[in-house]
Amino acid sequence: MGNEKCNPKRVLILAGAVIAFTIGSGFATGQEIIQYFTAYGLKGILAVLLFAVCFLYYNFNFADAGAKERFERGNDVYKYFCGKYVGTFCDYYSTLFCYMSFFVMIGGAASTLNQQYGLPLWVGGVILAVLATITVVGGLNSLVDAIGAVGPAIVVLCIAIGLITVLRDGGNIGTGLAVIQDKAYQGPLAEAGEVIKNAGANWVVSALSYAGFVLLWFASFTAALGSKNSKKDLRWGIIWGTVAVCVAIVVVSFAQIANINTASLDGKEYVWSAAIPNLILAERIWKPFSAIFAIVVFAGIYTTAVPLLYNPASRFAKEGTSQFKILTIVLAVIGLIVGLFLPFRVLVNIIYVLNGYVGAVLILFMIWKNIRDFMAKKKA
Repeated sequence: MGNEKCNPKRVLILAGAVIAFTIGSGFATGQEIIQYFTAYGLKGILAVLLFAVCFLYYNFNFADAGAKERFERGNDVYKYFCGKYVGTFCDYYSTLFCYMSFFVMIGGAASTLNQQYGLPLWVGGVILAVLATITVVGGLNSLVDAIGAVGPAIVVLCIAIGLITVLRDGGNIGTGLAVIQDKAYQGPLAEAGEVIKNAGANWVVSALSYAGFVLLWFASFTAALGSKNSKKDLRWGIIWGTVAVCVAIVVVSFAQIANINTASLDGKEYVWSAAIPNLILAERIWKPFSAIFAIVVFAGIYTTAVPLLYNPASRFAKEGTSQFKILTIVLAVIGLIVGLFLPFRVLVNIIYVLNGYVGAVLILFMIWKNIRDFMAKKKA
């Protein structure tokens, strides 16, 4: 790799791909950051650092494996690291995870329109399910391409919200940390005995869980990139992408901490307990801004939901066939029912955290293979 020339433009493109793939609708709503980082106060920074180490480690491994093996299917990377049987299980499980993540998108869409515009939860869920189904069944790729620009917009808006909030409310960070430590939350849910939801018993478990569930998104994606890009360009792209993501997490997390007990303008939601905490931060900057931000978040959820619905449908039926269309509709209806049945906060807490633990186990398989390869090379 040392003799390769680095292409700055390509590095920037690859870093952007890493950022866009990591920062999606869950980040935009702020719910992921609340549960995985903000809930642990200052230790959330340690969680970010541990996540960064894990993220770099497995993405470098995926990239190297893709460059070496040139997989026909990106998901073959699971068999490369875990063997035939465990790898096959992980292959199918990743498909199941995509579908379960579709439930989360339904919940996120429903909560976004409900919190911002006061619409019934089923309205947002139905709109998303119908749009996603039409797109997957009809193959409206031009529509997806047109809204694809929403990804960068989400990143810019979230970081802007975080920076403006931290600059304005930075003096409240100490108070927010004390609230988290003492569990002195305010609002109806706090009076009912609820506290902030977190992803694990401590920051270490949370960081590993976050790294684990993100791993399931990146396995085939990074392996495919590894087969099509120079190793140096991809590695630097991964590094800079990771730095940008981690900075964004820290900025938004501190913004949430400074406003942990801040209520929405209508007094119904609080940052620590809201389904979409970033909407409260946005409306405190400028109320009309939150209405715009809600639309961007919904569009981002839509662009994320489409591939999550397409993945399981295309896995078990050929695209364009009547079976594919029927399966897509059935999966969308089931996803709609489950997504509306469970609150968004609960969906994130159950599905993302559970899959995070599965991903963390995959990291152990990866470490074991690295050790075996190192020993074999040393012996040779």
